[in-house]
Amino acid sequence: MPKVSICVPAYKNPEGIARLLASVAGQTFADYEVIVTDDSPDESVEAVVRKADIANLFYHKNEKRLGATANWNEAVRRARGVYIKMMHHDDWFCDADSLGRFVALLDGAPGAVLAFSGSMQITLSQGRETGGFARGISGGQEALLRSDWRNLFLGNVIGAPSATIYRKNPNVYEEALTWLMDMEYYMRLLREKPAFACTAEPLVCIGVSESQLTESCRADGELNLFEYGWLFREFGLLGEKKYRDKMVEVALKFKIPYRGLKPYGIPRKEYQKASRKKQREDFWFLLGVARRKILERCGMAGKKRTDGNKNDE
Repeated sequence: MPKVSICVPAYKNPEGIARLLASVAGQTFADYEVIVTDDSPDESVEAVVRKADIANLFYHKNEKRLGATANWNEAVRRARGVYIKMMHHDDWFCDADSLGRFVALLDGAPGAVLAFSGSMQITLSQGRETGGFARGISGGQEALLRSDWRNLFLGNVIGAPSATIYRKNPNVYEEALTWLMDMEYYMRLLREKPAFACTAEPLVCIGVSESQLTESCRADGELNLFEYGWLFREFGLLGEKKYRDKMVEVALKFKIPYRGLKPYGIPRKEYQKASRKKQREDFWFLLGVARRKILERCGMAGKKRTDGNKNDE
């Protein structure tokens, strides 16, 4: 039995798979297996996998397309490792010691159900890296999460699945969700055992592009409200105002009227108060933008007059 199962739910993107597998092959920690479950309609991913120089690599082609979340579950279901290390096909390990440091996080915290790291968020354009920045949990965010696992609802400070490693367990990702299934899974694990290990150090690179499912979900207001509402109900968050405020925040962000929140038990007065506050904030923000534009235009006009006077001289 391997120590770690690196689970790779794949869908198309042979270039990303090749980059990921190359980063796996270069790891100094070697007690692992790689499980690739392929949901692609063609053989492009398989062709890349067959060329990879990795001994314990197992490829499975789904007989019919499962969809994103079910494909995650299929990869984990086939895993034999003590630890599960999800790696999505857009992502890769930052350096040769990344996997070993993930393992050390869990080994060093026997009571922890999962561990997570910081990440490098890498912008990809046509498969090429065009920029990036580091993302990692802050001390304040860690303290907030340790004080109450439910505070993860306020913001996913754990990060993408590729930034996590966890002990194999019977839980599966919720297939009714397409956007917050990772956050829902983390919250379920922490509800059972609220202990985790973490580091802000970036151990994985997260590839970000406009074509990803994540990016399309981010802009879908109805989907966001439905999935936040799912977590809101599942974890019984109605009783605390900070969690109700989060639901109101989601609704206002996407200009969803109160009737969208009513089924979740959010008081109308709380929505109305937050709505008025946001209207004021939006007004002063837009006024500031308009003021800056006027000043910029005045500055440009003044510069033109000055330049014209110099030319006359």
